[in-house]
Amino acid sequence: MKTITVKADNEFDALLSQLATRLQTTRSHVIRSAVKNYLKQLDKEALRQQIQSASLKTREQAVQASADLGAADNDGLNDGMDDSSDDDL
Repeated sequence: MKTITVKADNEFDALLSQLATRLQTTRSHVIRSAVKNYLKQLDKEALRQQIQSASLKTREQAVQASADLGAADNDGLNDGMDDSSDDDL
């Protein structure tokens, strides 16, 4: 394993030591775990944003498809069809 040096103020040092004691592990392990968890959080957020973007695109496409169907309906595709059957729904 490589050794790295991190400069920290007294408050951070105390928090790190307190957390390591509480978790019954080393300060190095706390830092490694924190970095890994932060990366996972960033990845989850990126995925959430991708899903949200795809969902918005899908909604926009559904609205456009609905508008296209409405326009087709108004173009006379239902000429000669009995519209009263819609009342039964």
